[in-house]
Amino acid sequence: MPSTLHILNGDNSLYLLTKSGISGDTAVWREVLSDGPALNSFGTDEFWRAREAFMTSFTQTSSSDYEEKVIDEFKKIQKFETYNEVVLWFEYDLFCQVNLIALLHWFKQQDRGDIKISLVCVGQVSGYEKLMGLGELPAEMYPSLFEQRRILGRNDFNFASDAYQAFCSNDPRDLENFTLLPSNEFPYLAKALQAHLMRFPSSKSGLNLIEQEIIKIIKSGKDTERTLIGALLQWQEYYGFGDLQYINYLHRLSAILDINQTITIKENYRSAQIDRNYLLGGALVSDWEWNEEDQELKPRPLN
Repeated sequence: MPSTLHILNGDNSLYLLTKSGISGDTAVWREVLSDGPALNSFGTDEFWRAREAFMTSFTQTSSSDYEEKVIDEFKKIQKFETYNEVVLWFEYDLFCQVNLIALLHWFKQQDRGDIKISLVCVGQVSGYEKLMGLGELPAEMYPSLFEQRRILGRNDFNFASDAYQAFCSNDPRDLENFTLLPSNEFPYLAKALQAHLMRFPSSKSGLNLIEQEIIKIIKSGKDTERTLIGALLQWQEYYGFGDLQYINYLHRLSAILDINQTITIKENYRSAQIDRNYLLGGALVSDWEWNEEDQELKPRPLN
């Protein structure tokens, strides 16, 4: 039996790892914990029910697809005790960082014995000017990344678990310590979580950072779904979202946008028309606003 289990952040990195010739079994962690409800009780029936309900409504994924692509892959991860080492392959963005700290939160609670848990986390890569994801790197680089992997210790599991529990809190200000005190061991987490907090609506405009960019792009003349999403994918730095997530952001803005062959902004729209009755992590978005001057979250004033 292979002595190594590789947990990949997506199908692109799975393809490249396979192409690289690195040996071992694989599992792909396809959850999207950066969107929708996140629970402390990671991996429990309660957790899966909440996530499946969200994924089948928000992403139009069927229950059978969710079971096959997410739950069945996690069942592979649950068999980690049959390996000598588990290698986590993740990236710098919010999508990956939340999925990573959630897995480490779960691993912290397991009897790991002498099994090594190691991490490959890319972002700043020698020879590249911009932050790079695993799917953007050639397969030839994977053996070198593998050799440079970092073995995780008790402090790493504790830190990641604390960060994930803060992400699951109904008070998102619990994350502020993790944005203000960058970690040498998790160098991309602080900026990713800062990007997360800016998904709460601004106290000035009533729009979050992504929504502000959507309005800006439409006004620039990129007013079809294809060109708008293409511009968002180019713009994003620490989100790591795909087409489907941005399509759902557009649908969430249907109160202020007319979405046809071209997308137009409704006249005299008010940001208050946007439904904020949804969760990011453990926080209800309608309860909070991002104060741009102080660069922090504050409870939304009661009208």
